[in-house]
Parts: sequence; structure tokens; C-alpha cells
Amino acid sequence: MRGLIFVLVLTLVGSQHLNYQPDFSEDKVYTFDYESTLLSGLPEKELARAGIRIKSKVEISGIGPKLCLIRIHSIEAAEYNGVWPTSSFSRSLKLTQVLTGQLSTPIKFEYSNGHVGNLLAPDSVSDDGLNIYRGILNALELSIKKMQHSYSLQEAGIGGICNTTYAIQENKKANLVYVTKSKDLNSCEEKVQMVTGSANTYPCQTCKQRNKNSRATATYNYKIKYTRNEAVITQADIEEIHQFAPFNEITGGNAVVEARQKLVLTDVQKHTTEVPPKEFQNRGSLQYQFGSEILQLPLHLFRIKDVESQMEESLQDLVETTSEQLPSDAPAKALKLLHLFRAANEENYESVWKQFSSRPVYRRYILDIIPAVSSHRALRFLRHKMEKQELTSWEAAQTLLVALHSSTPTRDVMEEATLIVKKHCPRSASVLGKVCHLSYASLCHKQCSSSDSCSECLQLLHGFAGEALSKSNTEEISLALKALGNVGHPASIKHIKKFLPEYAAGASDLPLKIHVTAVMALKNIGMKDPKMVQAITLEIFLNHKIHPRVRMTAAVVLLETKPGLSTLMTIANAVLKEPSMQVASFIYSYLRALGRSTAPDLQAMASACRMAIRALSPKFDKSGYQFSKVFRFSIFKEFLMSGLAAKYLVLNNAGSLIPTIAVSQLRTHFLGRVADPLEVGITVEGLQEMFAKDYSPNRDWETDYDFKEILKKLSDWKAFSSDKPFASGYLKMFGQELFFGGLDKNVIENGLQAWNGPDEKIPSIRRIISSLQSGVGRQWTKALLSSEIRRIVPTCTGFPTETSFYYYSITKVAGNVQAQITPSPRSDFRLTELLNANVRLRSKVSLSTAKQMTFVMGINTRMIQAGLEAHTKINAHVPVNVVATVQMKEKSVKIEIPPCKDETDIITVRSKTFAVTRNIGDLAASKTTPVLLPETVPDIMKMSFDSNSASGETDNIKDRQSAEDVSSGTSFSSPSRKEPFVQSVCSNASTFGVQVCVERKSVHAAFIKKVPLYYLVGEHAFRMSFKPVYTEAPIEKIQVTIQAGDQAPTKMVRLVTFEDPETQISSSTEALRRVKKILRDPDDQGTRKSRSSSSSASSTSASAESTTSSLSSSDNRASRGTQTNLKTKQSKAKGKKFYPFGDSGFSSSSSSSSSSGSSSSGSSSSSSKSSSSSSSGSSSSKSSSSSSSSSSKSSSSSSKSSSSSSKSSSSSSSSSSKSSSGSSSSKSSSSSSKSSSSSSKSSSSSSKSSSSSSKSTGRSSSSTSKGSSSSNSSKVSGIKRKAKKQSKSTPFPLVSAAKGEKSVLEEKHKTQSSRSSSRSTSSGTSTSSSSESTSASYRQSEYDKQAKKKYIKSQFNSHSNDISTEHEYYLPKVYRLRFRSAHVHWHPDYKISSSSSSSSSESGSSHSNSSSSSSSSSGRSGRQSSSSSSSSSHRHGESAGDTSRRSPRSKGITIRHSHSSSLTRERNFLGDVIPPGITIVAQAVRSDNKNQGYQATAYVRSDAAKVDVQLVVVQLAETNWKACADAVILPLKAQARLRWGKECRDYKIAATATTGQLARKPAVQLKVQWGSLPSWIKKSSTTFMQYVPGAAFMLGFSEAHQRNPSHEFIVRAAATSPRTIDTVIKAPGVTLYYQALRIPLTLPLGPSPTYKTRDITAWNVFPKIASQIAQEDQSTCEVREEDFKTFDYMRHTYSFNKSCNLIVAQDCTEHPKFIITTRKVDPQSFSREVHINTTSVNITICPVANSSLLVACNEEPVLSQSGISEYRKGNVKIYKNGTTVIVEAPTYGLQNVFFDGVILKVTVASWMRGKTCGVCGNNDREKHNELQMPNHRLAHSCSAFVHSWVLLEDSCSGGCKLQRSYVKLNRSPTIDGEESTCYSVDPVLKCMKDCTPIKKTSVKVGFRCFPKDTALSLQEWQRSSDKKSASEDVVESVDADIDCTCTGDCS
Repeated sequence: MRGLIFVLVLTLVGSQHLNYQPDFSEDKVYTFDYESTLLSGLPEKELARAGIRIKSKVEISGIGPKLCLIRIHSIEAAEYNGVWPTSSFSRSLKLTQVLTGQLSTPIKFEYSNGHVGNLLAPDSVSDDGLNIYRGILNALELSIKKMQHSYSLQEAGIGGICNTTYAIQENKKANLVYVTKSKDLNSCEEKVQMVTGSANTYPCQTCKQRNKNSRATATYNYKIKYTRNEAVITQADIEEIHQFAPFNEITGGNAVVEARQKLVLTDVQKHTTEVPPKEFQNRGSLQYQFGSEILQLPLHLFRIKDVESQMEESLQDLVETTSEQLPSDAPAKALKLLHLFRAANEENYESVWKQFSSRPVYRRYILDIIPAVSSHRALRFLRHKMEKQELTSWEAAQTLLVALHSSTPTRDVMEEATLIVKKHCPRSASVLGKVCHLSYASLCHKQCSSSDSCSECLQLLHGFAGEALSKSNTEEISLALKALGNVGHPASIKHIKKFLPEYAAGASDLPLKIHVTAVMALKNIGMKDPKMVQAITLEIFLNHKIHPRVRMTAAVVLLETKPGLSTLMTIANAVLKEPSMQVASFIYSYLRALGRSTAPDLQAMASACRMAIRALSPKFDKSGYQFSKVFRFSIFKEFLMSGLAAKYLVLNNAGSLIPTIAVSQLRTHFLGRVADPLEVGITVEGLQEMFAKDYSPNRDWETDYDFKEILKKLSDWKAFSSDKPFASGYLKMFGQELFFGGLDKNVIENGLQAWNGPDEKIPSIRRIISSLQSGVGRQWTKALLSSEIRRIVPTCTGFPTETSFYYYSITKVAGNVQAQITPSPRSDFRLTELLNANVRLRSKVSLSTAKQMTFVMGINTRMIQAGLEAHTKINAHVPVNVVATVQMKEKSVKIEIPPCKDETDIITVRSKTFAVTRNIGDLAASKTTPVLLPETVPDIMKMSFDSNSASGETDNIKDRQSAEDVSSGTSFSSPSRKEPFVQSVCSNASTFGVQVCVERKSVHAAFIKKVPLYYLVGEHAFRMSFKPVYTEAPIEKIQVTIQAGDQAPTKMVRLVTFEDPETQISSSTEALRRVKKILRDPDDQGTRKSRSSSSSASSTSASAESTTSSLSSSDNRASRGTQTNLKTKQSKAKGKKFYPFGDSGFSSSSSSSSSSGSSSSGSSSSSSKSSSSSSSGSSSSKSSSSSSSSSSKSSSSSSKSSSSSSKSSSSSSSSSSKSSSGSSSSKSSSSSSKSSSSSSKSSSSSSKSSSSSSKSTGRSSSSTSKGSSSSNSSKVSGIKRKAKKQSKSTPFPLVSAAKGEKSVLEEKHKTQSSRSSSRSTSSGTSTSSSSESTSASYRQSEYDKQAKKKYIKSQFNSHSNDISTEHEYYLPKVYRLRFRSAHVHWHPDYKISSSSSSSSSESGSSHSNSSSSSSSSSGRSGRQSSSSSSSSSHRHGESAGDTSRRSPRSKGITIRHSHSSSLTRERNFLGDVIPPGITIVAQAVRSDNKNQGYQATAYVRSDAAKVDVQLVVVQLAETNWKACADAVILPLKAQARLRWGKECRDYKIAATATTGQLARKPAVQLKVQWGSLPSWIKKSSTTFMQYVPGAAFMLGFSEAHQRNPSHEFIVRAAATSPRTIDTVIKAPGVTLYYQALRIPLTLPLGPSPTYKTRDITAWNVFPKIASQIAQEDQSTCEVREEDFKTFDYMRHTYSFNKSCNLIVAQDCTEHPKFIITTRKVDPQSFSREVHINTTSVNITICPVANSSLLVACNEEPVLSQSGISEYRKGNVKIYKNGTTVIVEAPTYGLQNVFFDGVILKVTVASWMRGKTCGVCGNNDREKHNELQMPNHRLAHSCSAFVHSWVLLEDSCSGGCKLQRSYVKLNRSPTIDGEESTCYSVDPVLKCMKDCTPIKKTSVKVGFRCFPKDTALSLQEWQRSSDKKSASEDVVESVDADIDCTCTGDCS
């Protein structure tokens, strides 16, 4: 038993000695084989990677208790640079030597129970070498718990204290313990990392929850051998992975850094280790210590031997390199110089400065580089230079701006920055003072963000703010507040509160802009302490006493803090009760904008905003743009995890269209952070007034007229806050304000004087002009490190891995400018005299910029660089070499440019991703390998560009790649992945000897995985360049001449003439025969019948008209619904006179209807006025008459129509006639027109037939002769037979004629308005029956109803509709409504020439005008009769001449035209009759003097009715290529065309703008049509249209499914109210509409009181409309006998008829410019007198006995003599209009004053908004403050309001016997439980002393109450000053006297 117990005891004791904790015994040496590998690259195979591998022997010896010595020897270093995993490591002897030198000294470390303690090493061991030791020791860190096999804890390591999970397994038989530990390097209590460059961004926590851009983890596997006494690590395998995903980590792609370690125990020996006899220092713990990598830039490694000499060499190299142009490696050279400066000390700076500071170019580079050093040494150097005044203030401002923003806030840096601010930064509004304080505050912000100890800089800025407040210096206060806003520390809140209204006693007296600045200073603080900022800003917002602008600013700051739902609902509830529409509109639009946000960090707030919006009334959505608004656009892409938001805030003050404050802000989401890269704010006050017409600076406001005496008679009158004219702005970048400044009144006035006055007063202008005359040569260079963003983390190997981005740019502007001014400027030269001088300006300027962006991922230390590098280089060079001569008097400009002789690159962008390895030991062995398969992908950077054989080059690339694939043996499934994208496009402008080439090349890794990152990885190149083009003779120069005026013809190089391209066949008979053969017409019976039918007309007219009719028939038949393939048609239409500009651009009409298969069954009814109609709203008729004929003669013509599938002929004269065709049946329906006494019969075929026959007979009501015609039945049958064949072959016989079909209701009105495409002309007298035309138009609505029913019925029966008719019929009204063009009788009395006539259009009638006489018109008709055999007629206006010819070859798409029966008016080329108005010649001057270039000539002919404009561009060489642009502008209608090609006939675009009605609402329509277009236009428009629906949706448009014509674009806008419009956009493939779209202007919908519509001409239509819009936006107040209407349209009923003066309106600023008063003259009558007082004149208007008005100006009668109706004095104009007197004084803000003796109307200028007062109100478009009294209180009743504006007199002798008195309430109310005595806060009108009231009225007044026992007396209350600011306890009605009678003397 004893033996058993003994064994158990021994076993127990032995088990207690078992030790799992690894340790190193004393006097033992443990030898390990160590290997570490670090690789960087993309995770996919067969892409290049870079890295290093280190193999060595590690000896660890126990040298004392818990103390060990580690020695590294036998180091072998290798580099990896190649394709993974096929490449191999290559040994690097030089790197081995470098590392051996770093690691040759052993170090000590504390080690106990598996934990590494402090490291002790001599000073000779560098930080980089010590970190490699840490990497090895990190593998020895273990935390083993005996009793647990799985556990988690926070464990220290090289990367910090991070979350670690252990799993332990034991093999007791082998005495082995297997330990696995995993570290989450993203979950650390203390993480070792260095992040720079992102201090001014803030994290997006929601983004990081959804996506992590950086992840890192490490896995450790240990094998531990244990015995009773010790445990030894025999093997350790470590793998660490760092993943970087710039986009979405799942779908965006990522790059990785993999680190591996392997430690294997090879030997254990027992002997004592010798410790080196060196002094060991404590060098910290196991945690990584940053070393040389902090200062290492991503440069090619180089050795620094003599830093000063290297700085000098590098600086000289940089200057010499950039002396001419900027090469692409210029930024790299600047970065190298920066690296040297960072390695240098102050002595080196001083030496370089002394040597080069006197040379301007070197000086600029030094002052650009030193701030980017970002160290305290650089700041100290700058401080010394400022002390010695070696820097100008401008240089100091530039350098400090960069230096303070780029510096890291270490203790040394903060000390230097504080010294600079205290000693060298002026506390003034100078540029240096602003930049210095704002930049220092930004540096303080960085310090406060990185540590809590920023009290010193805060104390400095707080003291500055306190001093500024004590001095009441507004400029210094603004600067101090903006500085505190930059810091954004919560400790500043109590200091900012001193400047907030209602928070500090004196804050309310501060200017408004200080309040706004103080609130904005809370914005950055809200990021750190949102709760406190929310409480302050919410309180400000809810306080209605505070200015609305301050409250809106507070709301902006509040919403930036992302408040919760409860706060947002509080805001919404406040908006419901908000009295100010400015504030309500602003908050509503802001909440609505935020509710649409898609950014992850705003999702919760967006939902809350949508809830708040539901609580608000939709009325706020209708507020106009004159109210404050917020516009916000945002987009966020999940696959990129990136977003962009743009915000535009408009803060209006008084309803003006010009905002008082406008703020634009840009916000980005990227890499899990949010940044505000740019914010610009502009504040404008009073500028609208300054730039108003006839503005003159304010004079002393008391000189001419004493307003103060008047204003003293008001009760406590207060002027509005002084809005001194100024414009100010600020610039913020990344939330930090960089600069702010403004222009005050004096600066603006000086600028205006400089333009108008002699330059003697402004010597700087004289100097500028003199220097320009002598020649100016300048060179300016700026180097800037714009971005340096770095993130450095350690790896387990001891090497750091870095992810960084650098952006460096150099910009250079160099040039010479010289000016010659003739005549030479005199001593009293004015700038305006330049307008009459001849100036020759010679300039040679070049703008160059070189930018380099570098991305680095991997090792980047002083010894080694290994990893990925992506370089993007951008070079831009814009040379400007111009000689310009301007002769203002001669209206001539000549520009000369030298020819292009050498290839010039304008923009070059190159990007490439490399795997890089470099080491400091062997710089020559550095290796770079393209990441993307260098063996199989060709080097695209070396490819030659060949613009003529781009496709061949691509083929070569394919062949080469496939060959390389075979040779390299790579195995990929798709060879297309390796094909680079190569594109080269050159626009050949050989005329000028130059071509612009754009070349793109790209090869990327997306073939492996289509993710965003892989699209970036690879090689990309873009280049735009100018290349010379070979010409026969050398080009000496390019010359552009512009000549206007009478001399324009003299500059023409080539005479512009047009040739008919179809004159090869002269016989018109032969042409007609060929056309008939093509159309299968058996004979020409129709022509003969037409000729016989016109027997009653004159022979000349009849023949002309009948042949024209035949021509029209042939033309329409050839180009409409028959679908005959007329390929030979162009050569068939011969023998007729060629009119290059066709019909009058507006007079011609085209229907542009889209035909479809259902057209054959559609009904056709027309209402034609003056002969015919069109559907597009632009219709014309042409009447030809004989001058000797006294009777009207009419002829009818026969025509064919395929647009409406009917053939009709009618007889008409110039009077109005109507015809209608029945619906889709064989029966005919007819209607009669009383006005024209004409009847028509028509018949149409069934729906399957594409043509029908109709007969129409008409009788002219105004002619003495009758004409009849019959249609050609044989022709009709021929067409019918053809149509039947087509309908059998296809169910949609006409669907190819138009891709899309318009809706049913669109077709409805086309049938009314003669949708047939027939052409007919009538000759007769040119007089028209206006009454008939009018009556016809009145009955049009009845036709609408009938045609609608018939047409819908026929459409339902049609089987050839492309789309569902029922769907079309029930579409929303807005976009299915028909547009009706404006009626001609909009101006019925308008006179036009005899040859013009009116014609009906789609919605009524319109004017057409012929500029030639009736005889010439008839002559042209006669001429055209000889060309009737032509099968092609030239269409005009929208129906351009070549459309019908090209219709068979334009993919079946044809624009059809519905011509009126008197349409064929040829439109001649204006150049034949008038000289050009302007000539522009762009000419390449050749050595052989041959003409080469282009010439543009513009012709304008106009009269009151029409403006005709033509522009012709021709080549100077004799070619027939031309470009023609023509436009016709009529009152309320306009049309333009652009055509180009052979004689302007190849391509065409036409546009028509028409006014009219949409659903009886005034509307305007723009219709754009086109025929054949070049392919590049089609491709561009197709690409553009892809984005239209999305953009329209973002703008609030809705989309409708509707098939639209493929060659037509329509925009319609109908005014539904003065500030809303309904908009419809119909484009091919999409229909968009927007109902009630708000517009910023008030539309003049009502009748104009100032002019009649007959006054509108083609010339003044736009000025008239603009003038009317301006009048609509003006404010008018009206005062009548019993009521008055304020400027803000509030009407009040109140009569104050007694003899006291009443202020109607006045300028209520500090310096009033006008006051208008009125008083009753006779109490028994309605008459009154008006006084208009301005600072210069005093005008009195009073009635006299004969009911007329007497006008006196400065007490002198004016306008008293008969015949004198106008009087002017200064800027004041007085005139009479009947019995009304009108006064205009716009300079003083009075637009006009109307007074007829009873009614007074006052209209003020728009810049007086918010600046008036009186009974007319304050004119700010706010309803809540209309009853504002002189003391700015709001009256409780209208009577109290009016009484407050009564002007009292000193005695009762003047007639006004009232005075103001405070009154006591005649009862004692109980206030707060106490009986009180109350006195009125505002005085009440009472009779004077010794006067008794004879009439009283009741007014509501506020009362201040006091406890009865302590109350003041009434006399004491009247003397007290407290009543001005007293609050109101009760509001009661009291009696006020309004009429008194006095006895004796009264006072």
C-alpha cells in the first residue's frame, strides 16, 4: 500500500511539472531554420506578382532569467517578380548584403511563459532591422491555457492587441501539443497602423457594416515538444493575408498581400552564449515601430549620399526639364526633389534658398516643394523667412495654405504653427490673415481628431474670437467664427453661442451675416457632438423671432447631423405652422430631397424624411422658385460601393428670383468614407439694385429732401437692416474652409467707374494698357502634391505593407502678348473708347500640365520596394499662336493662325499596372513586370497608330497573339481575352492641312473576372493629337475673316450660286411619260381633264394651276403609300426651275403625319381657310392673280393623296371653304359651310385598301365665275389595283412608310385639317373674306366632336393598327391632347402684302406671306407649268425639297406633307436680290494662291410681318457641296432648317416652333423632323437617347408607352397657370410628360393692359414677351376708397377718409429714396391728393374743380399748358394718359405711379422686394407679415395697421387733429393669479388737446400688465423705455378716434 501511495505521489508531482508554455532555458542555444515570404498581387493565377523571400538561421539563447538573445545569420534574400505561380524566386546577393548589414547585431528580448516582453538593442540597429526581429519574435508569442482546448482572447502581437482564437490538441504519446491560433486583424483593441491624408473625411459606419475595403487575418500553427521541465516550439507555420477591395469586396474584385513564415527547430546545444559588449537600449515592445517607410515616397529607390548637392542637381534638372514643355516624367522628378527635401535639414534648406532664391523659376519650385515636406523643419524655415520678410504676403499665403493643410499635427509642428499664427498672421481681413487662421484651424482639427490634447490651439482661437467680439469688428468676427468652424470641436460651442441670437445679450445687435456664420460654424461640430448641435439648431429653427435666413441655415446644420424620426417629425410639425413661406418651402424641399437618397449612411434618415413628408401638406410642393429651395441629386452603386451626391441650396430673402445665398456642395462615398470634396457658397445683397438701369451711387440722403422729419411722425419707425450692396463667397474643400472674400459697394462702384470713366483715376488700367502695347512675356509654374493618402500596416514578417495613393501635378503657363491700338490711347482714355479703336493683338501662349497618379500596394521602405504599382500619367498641352486684328468701326475681325507642321499631342493619358521589385543594394537590378500576362499580351504602348488601317492593325494583333499563345503554352479557354482594344479615329480637315486624331488602346484583366478592379488593371492609353495633312501646295497660314455691315460683300471669295442637279433631261414631256410608266398610269387623261375643267378661268392662270396640280399629283403618288420602289426617281424629275430654298420656310406646310396601315380606313375631314390646311401648324397658300382682272377666277386641280388614302379635288378661291370626307365606309358624308357655301362629297375605300377616291365640288362665294373639276378615274383605278396587290402581300401595307404611328386622337385632328398630302393651287383675287374664315374657325369645335366620334369608330374597325387603339384612346390627357396652332385672328387688323393669304393648320390658321407681287407670283406659276412633267416637287418648310425623292431609300421612313391648294410659291435664294449681312471666310492661304477653305454668308430680309434669314456655307474650291440654314420668323411662329450636302440636298433637319393651344390652354410646340442623317449623328443620338428616360425620371417626368414617328421629335408646353406648365416630349421610342411643372417666371396669361396684340411684329415678338413677363413679375399696390391691395396681393377692406396723410408706400431702408403719401381733400367726395417724394423731387398731384388733376413738381405746376403731355426732371418722368397722371422714377425704385384722382396704383422695381413698408406692405411675397407696423411689430387688426402709418401733424391747423397716446385697459384682468393693471404696448390714435372725437373705431391692441399694487401710472408708462421691447400679456379691443372737432387753439 505504501508503494502504491508513493507511486501516485510521484505521478502527481510529475504531472504538476509538465509545462506546455514554451520557454528557452539558460545556457542553451536553440537553432531554427527561418523562412519568410511576402507577395503582393491579384489573387488569380497567371498574373504577375512581386515580393521577397528571406531564408536564414536564427539562434535564440537563454542568457538570464526571462531574458534571451536572438542572432540572425546565414541570410539568403530572393526576389519574386513574374507570373504567379510559374515564375520562381531569384536570389539577390546585394539585397542579402543589405539585410546582413541590418541584422548583423544580435538583440535581447524578454521572454516568459510564451510572452515576449521588451526588446533591447543597440542604437546601431535601425528601426527597419528591429522590425524584422519583431517579425521572428512574433511567432514565439503564445498564450496557452492548460485547462482549455478552445478559447478566445485579446493577444498582443506585432500588429497590436487583436482578437485571437486558440484551438489546442495534444498527442500525449509523442509529448506533442498542436496549437492553432487565428487572429482577426480587423478586430483589435490597439491596432498598429498609420493612416495619413484622410483626416478631413469621416467614416461611413453603415458602409463598413455592409462592406469592408480592408480585411486581414493570420493563422498560426505550432508544434510544441514538451517535457517535465520545459516546452520547446519545434515548428511554427504562419500565414497572413491582407485583402484590399476598393469597391464591393464580393463583386468588385480585390488585391492581396500574402505573408508566410516558417520556423523549424534544427538544433539545441548546451553552452553559454557570449553577449556583445554593447550598450543595449530599451526599444519598445513586440508591437511594430514605424521607421523609414514614413518618409518613403513611391519613387525609384536611390541612394542619398550628399543630400544638399543632390537637391541642387535635382532642382536644376527639374527646371531645365520643364523650361520648354512639360514632359510626362516631370512629376516624378518633382517627387524625387520632394523626397530629398524630406531627408534634408534646415541648413540644407537655407543653403539651397541662398543659392537659388534670386532666380524666379527656381524660387517658385522651392516654395512649392517645401510646404509639401509636411514637417516642423519646413514650417520653421518658412517662419524664419517671414520674420526676415524674404517672402511677399502672396508667397507666404500660398506656402502656408499648403504647408498647414498637409502637415501631420505632431507636437513640433503645432509649436511652429502656433508661433507663425501669433507673430506673423495679421488679424485683419487681408488674404494672408484669412489663409493663415483658416489653415491653422484645419491643422488644429487634425490634432483634435487624432488626440484629445488640442487645448492650446483651441485656446488661441477662442481668444481671437473674444477679442474680435469686444472690438465689434465684423470682419475679425467672421474670420474667428469660420476658424472655429474648421476646428469643429465641441469645446467651441460655448464661444459660438455668444454670437447666436437669443443666446447672448448683445448677439441680436450683430449683423445678419454674423448670425449665419455662427450657425454654420456648428456644422463640423455636429459630426462629433450631434446631440448638442441638434438642440441648439432646433431651438433656433423653432424661434420665429429670428431672421428666416438664420433659421434656414440652422435647419441645414441640423439635418447634416442626421437626426432621428422624432426630431424630423418635430420639424415637419413646425413647418405646418410656419408663417414664412421661405422657410416652409426650404424645409419641405430639403426633406423631400433627402427622402430620395440612396446612400447607405442616409437610409434611416431617408425613411424618416419620407414619413415627415407625408405629414406635410402637398401645397408646399407647388411653391415657386422665388421661394427658397433645395435641389439634390444622388447616386450610389452597390457593386462599386461608391456614390456621388450633389446638393444646391437656394436661400431667398424676399421672393426675388436672384437668390440671396446659393450653396453648391459635392459629396462622395468611397472606400467606406464620406468626403465633401467641394463646397462653394455665394451671397449677394443689393447687386440687382446696383446694376439696374440709370443707377447712381447714393448721395447724402438728407441733401435734397428731409425724410427724417416725416419719419419722426411715425411711432418708433425702424429702418430695415442695412443691406449694403456686396457680393461674397467662400470655398471649402473636404469640409475645411480655405478662403472667403467679398466685393463691397466701393469695389463694385470703382469697377463701374473704371469702365465708364477716364483711366487717370485708376492708374493700374493705364499700366496694363501700356505694358500690352510694349509686349508682355510671362511664365508661371506651379507644382502641387494634391493628394498623399497612405495606409501602412505591419505584417507578420516584420515588413510593412502599404496601400497608398499619390497625385502630383505641375502646371505651366507661358506666353507673350503684344497689342497695337490705333489710334494710340490719349491721357484721358476711357475703356469704352476701345469699341471704336483698331486693335491688333499678337499672342503666343502655351498651357501645359503634367499629372501623375500613383497607386502602391506592397512593401515600400528605404531598403526594399516590392509590390504592385499603378501609374497614370496625364499630359496636356494647348498651344495658342494667334494674331487677331479687330477693326470695330469697319465691323471687321481677322484672325491668323500658323499652319500645323508637326504632330502635336494635345492630351495624352497612359496607365499601366506593374509588379515591381527594387532594393537599395542593387538599383540596376530593379525589375518591373506588367501585371497582365507579359508573355502573351503585346506591348500596346509600343504599337504604332495607323488611322487608315486600324482594322488591319487589329488583325495583326490577333495573329500575333495566337502565335504567342501556342509558343508560350498557356492554356486559356477564350483567346479573345488577350486582344487589346485598339481604336483610332481621325477627323480629316485636309482643307486646313490638319487632322484631329483620337486614339485609344486598352488591355485589361476583365477577361478573367468581369469586376470593376480588373477593368482598371492592365494597360490603357488615350491620345488626342493634331497631325499635319499633305497638300498639293504648302499652306502658309490659316486665316479667318469676319466682315459685317456694308462691306460684307467685299470679303466674298466665291460667288454663291445654285445649280439644279436635275437638269440633264430637258424635255418635260419625256419626264412626265417616264413617271407615268413607273406609276403604271395608262394615259394622261387626268391632265387633260384637269385642263378642260378650268375653262372658266383665265387661260394663263388655268394652265398654270392645272399643270401644277398634275405635278403635285405625280409627286405625291410617287412618294406616298404605294411603296413603289422608285430608285430611278432622282433622274426622272427634270426640266423644272430649281429653287434652292424651296417654299417660304414658314409658308410651306408639312403634315409630318406617320402613315400606317390604318390610314386607309381613317376618315378625312378638313377645315381649310383661304384654300387649304396643313397639320404641322405651318401652312401657306399662294394666290396668283392678274392685275387687270376684276373678277375672281378659280380653277380646281386633281390630286392624289396617300397620306389619308384618298384622292380629292376641290374648287376654291381665296375665300374660306370646308370639306369633309366620310368615315371608313363606302358611303359619303357631307357637311356644309355657311361661310363659303361649299359642299363636298367624298368616299373612301375599305380598311384594306390603301387609297380611295373622292369627288369634291365646291362653289366660290366671292367669285363671279364658277369652276368644276373631276378626278381622273382611270388613275384612281390604277392606284387601287396597286394598293390591292400590296394589301394582299402584307397585312400592313403602309407600315414601312413610318416606323411608328401617332395616337388616335393625334390622327383625329389631322383628318379635320386636310391630312391629305395632295397639292393644289388656286388663282384668283388676293382678297379674302375675313368673316367667312372666322365663322369657319368658330365651327371647328363642332367638327372636332363629329370627327372624333367618326374617327374613333373607324379606327376600332381597322385591322391594320400597329398598336391597341383602346390603349391610345384612354391615355392620360396630357400627352394625347391635340395641339392647336395659333389662330390668324390673334391679330386680325394686321396688314400683309397682297400676295399673302391665310391657311388653316392643325389648330386654326396662320399667316403666310409672299414677298413678291401678285404678278410675279402668277409669273412663277406660269413658269412652273412648263415643268409639270417632273415627278418630284420641291417641298418647303418642314417638307424639304429632297424628302420625296429620297423616300424609297430612307428605310421606308417618309415625312409626308399636306400642302395647301395655293402652296407652290418658290422661295428664291436671297443672295440673288440682296447683299450678305455678314461674311465669314476661313481660308488656308496656299503658296500657289489657290482658294482653299470655306465661306459663310448670311442674308437677312425683314419687314414688320416677317424675318427671313438664310445662311450658306460653301467651299472656296469650285465644288457643289453646300450647307444651307434658313429660318423664317413670323409673329408667334418660327421655322428653321439645316441642310447640307450636294447643293444642300443630301441631309436635312427641320424645326418648327408654333404657339397655339393644348386643351384650350395657351401652349407652344417645337417640332423637329429629319430625313436622312449621317451615321455618326444617328449613332450619337441613339446613345444619348439611352440616358434620356433615366434622366427624365430623376427630374420628375413620367413615361408613357406610345409609338411615335421615328423621324420626329416634339416638345409641347401648355401654361396651366401663371407659374406652371404641362410638358410633353415625344421622341422616337419614348413619350415623357410632366404635369404642373413649376417655372421661375410669371407667364403673361391674361390680356395685356399696355399694348394690343396687333402691335406684335416678327422683330419685337421676343422683347414684347420678355417685357410682359417682367411686368407680370413686378409688384403693384392699389389703394381705393374703401379698400386696398398690398404688393403681396392681400386685399383689406378699410376706409380712412379723413384729412391726415397716410403713408402708402416708402423705401424702408436706412436711406429711403421715396415716400408716397395720400390724404383726403374733401371729406364729402372721393377725391384725394397724392404726394410723391424722392431724394431729388417733390411731386404733388391734387384734383381741381373741373375733375382734372393738377401736377406740381417742387411746387411748380407742370403739364398745365395744353399740348404738353410729358415732363422730365432728372431721372423722373411725369406724363398724362387721358385723365390719369403717371410718374416713372425707376432709379429710385418706383417703376410707375398711376393716379386718376380716386384710384392710386404704385408699382415698384423688382429690386425693391422686401425693402418697402407702408400700407402697401413689405413686398416680400410673405402673407404672414403683411400687417407690419413702423416698429416692425405685427398689428392685431387692419385698423391698427392703417393707423400706425398715419402721419400726424404738430398742430391741428393743418387739418389732422389726431395724436398718438398709450391707453390703459378699462378693466383689470387676472394674470398669473393676480389682478393686474394693463397699458397698451403700441399707441392709439386720440384727438388732440381741446378737441373732441366725432367718430371712433375699434382697434385691437396688445397690453402689458403689471400687478395692481405695484403698477406704474399711465404717465410713467409713456415715459418708460421698456414699452418698446415689452411683451404682450393680453390683446383687447379699444376705441380709437378717427375724426375730431376742435375749439380755439389746440396742440
